[in-house]
Amino acid sequence: MDDSIRYTKQKYGCKVEVLADGKPVSRLRIEDYTMRLGGSWVRMGGIAAVETDPGQRGQGYGRRLLDGAVAYMRRKEYPVSLLFGVPDFYHRFGYTTVLVSKCAVRVPTAAAETLTATLPVREAGPEDTEALLAIYHADETARSGKLRRTRVSLFPHLAPDAEWFWEARPILVAEQEGTPVAYALGNTEWREENSEWRVFLHELEAPAAVAHTAGTSLIRALAAQAAARRQEWLSFEMLPDAPVLDALRPIGYSQEIMYRRNQGGMGRIIDLAGLANALAEPLSRRNEAMASETRVGTIVFRCGGEEAEVEVGSGRPLAITLPQDALLQLLMGYRGIGELRLEYPACAAEQDAGVVDALFPRGYPYTWQIDHF
Repeated sequence: MDDSIRYTKQKYGCKVEVLADGKPVSRLRIEDYTMRLGGSWVRMGGIAAVETDPGQRGQGYGRRLLDGAVAYMRRKEYPVSLLFGVPDFYHRFGYTTVLVSKCAVRVPTAAAETLTATLPVREAGPEDTEALLAIYHADETARSGKLRRTRVSLFPHLAPDAEWFWEARPILVAEQEGTPVAYALGNTEWREENSEWRVFLHELEAPAAVAHTAGTSLIRALAAQAAARRQEWLSFEMLPDAPVLDALRPIGYSQEIMYRRNQGGMGRIIDLAGLANALAEPLSRRNEAMASETRVGTIVFRCGGEEAEVEVGSGRPLAITLPQDALLQLLMGYRGIGELRLEYPACAAEQDAGVVDALFPRGYPYTWQIDHF
């Protein structure tokens, strides 16, 4: 263990510092999260608040800091780590882009006003916490990148350690028979010119079963607010495959999906065996859903000098050999095996490509903006 690195346990994880002459010159926090990955909830070490004193930069302290953080997470058996990084830095430490960077939809206010509100909409309060969390955790359950939320995630101003200036997030819910079934959660920012908090984006969660009712009712309610403020557009944080988009197509909308290289939402595998074990249950379900003649019994992951095996049923063995960064992209659904085989032809046998696709489907791994750290 490097004596020049200090680890200090904190409420939500660990503070890591690099010391020079006994004084901290570079620091970060490892925050303990639970993240959805490949259909399972997995413990994740979130790297946050990375900082090196301005006068100490360029001396390798940042590298020692990140190496020390990864070493700590290995000792604590975190399966995976995630961070939201600046361009062209964190890939040096094994981190690779694994999340869609931006998913945004804009709807003309005038067009949104033509939607029919079929369900009642009201403001949500702390008494709705359990219903809101149930909607959030039930929808898109297989999507990688989603963090497990708590009451504090939704109402941070009510936390015991809340700062006096924290404001309540505006949240609307659409109800069906008196029960919230969808929500629109406002993401706010402070505007100096007006000295006020302003909603600049709404996170919209409307499951497929209620997308054409609750989802459109929420958008119609927000359109009324926007029209009263003479706002020409409504902006939503909405996943690229959100069911409510079908309901918006007749009135028109614009969509922006952003992917980044070596920046943004980046991750790396810390404990390959631990990650493989965490994925056993969803992989077993997907394996069972395949035709009997294509099912596999074990999956062997090989990356670098590491190897991990997971049992998923009865059948033949399947081997996947990839660098750890590319392997994590596959496991999270950021890249598919067909694309990866172009870069790493020997990563899986050609006849196994369809099976790997079924076990590790490609999608839109994403972490909502309010959950960034």
